[in-house]
Amino acid sequence: MRKDEKGQVIAELEQELGAADGLIISGYRGLSVKKLTELRRGLGALGAHMRIVKKTLLLRALSGREEAGVGEHMDGPIAVIFVSGDPMPVLKSMSAFAHTHDELDFKGGWIERRAVNATQLVAIAALPPKEEILARLLATLQAPLASLVATLQAVPRDLILTLQALADKRAGEATASAQTT
Repeated sequence: MRKDEKGQVIAELEQELGAADGLIISGYRGLSVKKLTELRRGLGALGAHMRIVKKTLLLRALSGREEAGVGEHMDGPIAVIFVSGDPMPVLKSMSAFAHTHDELDFKGGWIERRAVNATQLVAIAALPPKEEILARLLATLQAPLASLVATLQAVPRDLILTLQALADKRAGEATASAQTT
């Protein structure tokens, strides 16, 4: 690759880095072109863009950027996935693909303005969807309030039931005494 071509690739990478909300670096050694194309199409449908790049060119594009910390996760041939929007669907899709294709592995990345390693990426991919986590949090917050409301409603309800039982008892005693006389 000529020097001017390298400069052009670096400029393209810098542009893609600027537009991306997240970055995932993965290894792909051993995957066929057919399988890589399948993965690319699946990621494209989720708003991500996969690109196979030379490490040195990516490191040059990352230099001076806050994402530069992901450079330590690059060993072997790498594919870079530029994520636009929520990274969870992309991570889940890649994780599902990796379960059936051992050749694909997470190396590291940059998600929500933080560098993450391979272990963290796998853990994030295993999380339930954001909506489900928020629903669980809301249910957890509502449970004590629902118990408090039930407790507060129990006092007048129990009083009314006690008074009703007392009235029924007295009415029964009055009926029994009227029948005996």
